[in-house]
Amino acid sequence: MEKIIFPIKNELEIFENELKEVIASCNNFLMQDLEKFMFQKAKRFRPILVFLFAKILKIESPLVQKIALVTELIHSASLVHDDIIDEEKTRRNTPTFYDKFGSKIAVLEGDLLLSLALEKISETTLEISKIFAKRIKKTIQGEIEQNQHPKNIDLGLYYKKTYNKTANLFLAGLEALFSLGKKDNNLFEFMKNYALAFQIKNDIDNFKNNKTDFKNGNYTLPVIYFFMENKVANINIDANFDEFIAKSLKEVENLKNEAIDNLLNIESSIYKNSLIELTNYSLRG
Repeated sequence: MEKIIFPIKNELEIFENELKEVIASCNNFLMQDLEKFMFQKAKRFRPILVFLFAKILKIESPLVQKIALVTELIHSASLVHDDIIDEEKTRRNTPTFYDKFGSKIAVLEGDLLLSLALEKISETTLEISKIFAKRIKKTIQGEIEQNQHPKNIDLGLYYKKTYNKTANLFLAGLEALFSLGKKDNNLFEFMKNYALAFQIKNDIDNFKNNKTDFKNGNYTLPVIYFFMENKVANINIDANFDEFIAKSLKEVENLKNEAIDNLLNIESSIYKNSLIELTNYSLRG
């Protein structure tokens, strides 16, 4: 990661300082837990992408930092809310807000993070506000679709839900940058393929580890592949899924390669190279 972020190291240092100020404004009894959640083992993929995109698009604006903050705050809020929906007990090897304080406090904490994002959005432009509003709406619709179709084994529906659930927040940051410069279809197609691969990879990791998605009736790609090849009514959680996990990882690899191919026509630069390395790093098997 040090090599990947080196070209945007200054931007990330400013980002971390500004995020600390934003979080410090929430002075309540959950402050210590909130700081740990926001800063301990945080990967920062979304702000890193925003800064790399901005460099590639040659955008120099103080709004880039605000866009990066908004993407991270909305993502963090979604994680807190997801943990409630999925009844997750741990995240990053620490207890979730849901497990430690219960659903009521966890909902409020997620809402608090979302309100911080809204404050930052209000400091941008009307067009950027509309972009985030549209993308957040689609993300929530993706979550509703996921819970509307429990034990779904339709491949097309899975991809649609996965795209809506994850790609929209990734795309919000990129589209916000487009509003400050000009649209780049190569980056847009990259982001779509990357985001889809990113969520499928997360689904596979969940299935390989604690299987909470499966236990909650949310069938992801390995399980869907299982049903496609085994015409059975039910599934045994102890069945051998190695073949279907490998097939799912192959799909991640295909999408990753498509994402990198989308960058071929972009002018070569250290920022493009970092983007390719980040793609390989974050989607590694």
